[in-house]
Amino acid sequence: MTNLRLYLADILYFRTDPFVFKTAEFCKRNFRKVTSTMSHIGLELKKIGQGFGRLRRDIGYVLGASYKTTQYKYQQDKPLEKAKIRQIRGDVIRFVPFSFFILIPGAEFLLPPFLVVFPNSIPSQFQSEETRAQKFQAINKRRHKAAINLNQSLPLYLKHLEQDEGVYE
Repeated sequence: MTNLRLYLADILYFRTDPFVFKTAEFCKRNFRKVTSTMSHIGLELKKIGQGFGRLRRDIGYVLGASYKTTQYKYQQDKPLEKAKIRQIRGDVIRFVPFSFFILIPGAEFLLPPFLVVFPNSIPSQFQSEETRAQKFQAINKRRHKAAINLNQSLPLYLKHLEQDEGVYE
């Protein structure tokens, strides 16, 4: 507790004079705090770099797909490719306000209130693996529920079609 008080007093009173502020003692007193803070900053910068790399690859994919559709007049996009392109375009649009928090120093403190107001505003490239896994599980649950409903309603629908006189075989 006293180390923390000394550390905060050093910061609060701007003790930078070599006679007042003993650099070696400060480093010894706060070695663990400084190293953990620096490692945390390094990990966050690494995550941001990975997010930018994913964003760059995704934009390259969309540009390649759009080039392919303009070059080949009669070729249509596949449904999965269209869905991926739509998701990437949404991510690029979400990146515009998100870049505010990355570019302006100290703006990351405003990110939690922003996420409370706009919960789906983080681009998918900057989401954690846990969040992606949760979304994937939710989608799988919805698909499973839809498949069960379809399996239950399809036989009844086919029975009604067979009984309908307006439908020819």
